Amino acid sequence: MRLPRLGKIRLGIKKENTEGTIYPEPTDYFVCPDEVKEIFGEKPKELRIMFPTDNETQWASQYLRCYSEDGSLICRGDGKTALARVETNTNEPGVITSKLIEMPCNPFRCPCHQQGYCRRVMNLQFLLPDCPGFGVYQLDTSSLYSIININSSLKLIRGICGRLSMIPLSLKLVEQDVRPEGKKKTVRILNLSAPYSIAEIQKYAQIPPGQTLILPVPDSEVPDDLFPPEVFRKQKAVNQDEEVDKRLINLWTRVKSKVWQLDVQDAQIYDWFKRNYRIDVRLSDFDLVEPPSRVTAESLEHFLKTLEYHAEHI
Repeated sequence: MRLPRLGKIRLGIKKENTEGTIYPEPTDYFVCPDEVKEIFGEKPKELRIMFPTDNETQWASQYLRCYSEDGSLICRGDGKTALARVETNTNEPGVITSKLIEMPCNPFRCPCHQQGYCRRVMNLQFLLPDCPGFGVYQLDTSSLYSIININSSLKLIRGICGRLSMIPLSLKLVEQDVRPEGKKKTVRILNLSAPYSIAEIQKYAQIPPGQTLILPVPDSEVPDDLFPPEVFRKQKAVNQDEEVDKRLINLWTRVKSKVWQLDVQDAQIYDWFKRNYRIDVRLSDFDLVEPPSRVTAESLEHFLKTLEYHAEHI
């Protein structure tokens, strides 16, 4: 049985600043659809939920996601492999298309991740048994503290009950003191717990959970807690300051992918560019989002053909 998605539950609302920029502002309550408000109130801080299956990868997907300023998903990775959407020029003036390119995903070398454009996002899908209808609601978060809390709770619940499906649980939005970079501050995070005693919850665990259900694929909408306003402003400034040729960016992305796939060494890169184009290019240059100004499209096309030839003959 395939479950429908009944709606989204959010952790923030959209606001507009004096410059007309729309940005997300976190709330201290769950922002819910009307039918959920009728059961839990206008600004609930706790929801009674159940998970539909025992396979948490179906309803708690966790990927590294990079969004554009308009909220579009442009890259999704698992720390090893990523699918990135790259814009490319066509032969028609002013017409730009995009395509997905598979490439290595390394958060420690990815400038987008280091600059805060890419973050781990959990797409949590669950049943609200007290609400009308039969389907799941989706809640997204990029809070590291929330993701750690949820994962730890799931492991504990599975250990006590032997399963995760159809166990009555409580999802709360609570305050917690954290010390990022050594400075204390209070943040609101997700907390998952059982509203019953261990003896009561184990009785629920003895009830057969029913047939296997198929959940909808999580949507790609940007979470409300993903980017603070300063990150949007930073990204917008970068976009306005530099307009780089789309063809060059496409080539750069494809070359970076080959360099990482083939584990090309720094000395090999330096020797090839020095011998063929008399410019200094190092392995560390391929950590950049955009190519250095000394690197041309012609040299990248030549280097890409060399790498592809090498890949075919090893």
